[in-house]
Amino acid sequence: MRFLKNLVTASLLGCAASTLALAKPAHGKITVEIAEPDWQFVLRNHQRDDHRERISREEGEFIGTIQQDLQTGNYRSVAKAFAAHDISQFGPRLRELYGQVLLNEKNYALAEQVLLDVLKTVPDLPSAHRSLSMVYMMTGKLVNARQHLTKSVELGIQDAQLFGQLAYVNLQLGKPVTAISAYQNALMLEPENKQWYQGLLFAFIESNALAQAESLLDEMLLDDASNKQLWLQRGQIALKQGDTVKALSSLETALSLGDNSLSNLITVAKIHVSDGSPRRAADILAQYAKSFLTDGEGFNAFSDIASYLAANEQWSDLGRMINAADKITTGFSASQVATLNVLKAQLAMNKGQDKTAISLLTKAIDAAPANGEALLSLATLYRQQNNIERAKMMYLRAESLQDVKQRAMLGRAQIAIDQRQYQDALSLLRQVYKVYPSRTDLLSNIQSLENLVKNTI
Repeated sequence: MRFLKNLVTASLLGCAASTLALAKPAHGKITVEIAEPDWQFVLRNHQRDDHRERISREEGEFIGTIQQDLQTGNYRSVAKAFAAHDISQFGPRLRELYGQVLLNEKNYALAEQVLLDVLKTVPDLPSAHRSLSMVYMMTGKLVNARQHLTKSVELGIQDAQLFGQLAYVNLQLGKPVTAISAYQNALMLEPENKQWYQGLLFAFIESNALAQAESLLDEMLLDDASNKQLWLQRGQIALKQGDTVKALSSLETALSLGDNSLSNLITVAKIHVSDGSPRRAADILAQYAKSFLTDGEGFNAFSDIASYLAANEQWSDLGRMINAADKITTGFSASQVATLNVLKAQLAMNKGQDKTAISLLTKAIDAAPANGEALLSLATLYRQQNNIERAKMMYLRAESLQDVKQRAMLGRAQIAIDQRQYQDALSLLRQVYKVYPSRTDLLSNIQSLENLVKNTI
């Protein structure tokens, strides 16, 4: 019966693979958090000869009263001056100016009303379309903004700001391919503008033009090698290309430059577990333990990777993580305390400190009765101590929990084998295989038990 003695060991190895799957998600699901650039757009006046219509004497006098405030940027004073007059009596030129002043004062609702009124009078006034597009950009009405930006281009405005704004709007509206050419036009007119480079990079990445994005990014890094956002984007591109080595080096560089956002720390640690150095993952988790353990998603990543290390008997790495966790004494839920106690118990079991392990596991179960790992670990300890009845009780409790049901049933099967209750073991293995048909590795054990039961009868 030696071939059956490894049954539980095999099931625990299956557990290790399952734990690894948690700490080793598919690369497509790993994301890199990249900060949105601080987009800065400039409203530029665009005067055309055909827009220099005659103004009345009264309008001329009014312009004289606001000229100094306009030149010094005192738009609040200018807006008050306009509001003191009957705006409908002014021509399109002054009303357009009023709309621009309102835009600068962030009075978007009134600016929209005034500029729309101007366009009713002069539908093909490019500067009014441009100002109105800015109103819509600032209020998030991007479809309307694109309409007026496009009209501005059609009416002859061809500067970098307009192309950059049109590109930004297209990118935000989920049209990255159309944003590419607009950003390229903006860069052609302003080749030193980093904002247009950043926008073009975003557009390349969003449109999955990864080769172009990589080439552009290399050029940008030559000029700004200490920009952590660029290294994060390099890591993002590498992940999309399936190049985990390059992704890791890029994300590690961003980390060394000061990027310690939790989502990116989680990503770096997960990639290290799956394709890099589990020891480095443990170092990151220990160094930033407070960030991980005081956030729900971070705690889950911490516990998943810790469980993987335990399953693979990397005890020194797990020990560093637990030591770091012990320095955080507040803010844990009962369930989280139980999870940490299970990990501590696994360390104690490795050191042969069974009493300590039993105490920790008992506390974990008291705090979180549905903690399957605690129930299984305690059952294993009791079985090793030949306390069979308690071991069975723990396994039966664990069987009620879906995430550990399979392993609990295999644990009971192993006890049955140890006690030469082969018919009971066979029945349990058949149940496991029926519920989990992917466990084809159990078929040989089932056949061996069937033969043994026949011979016994």
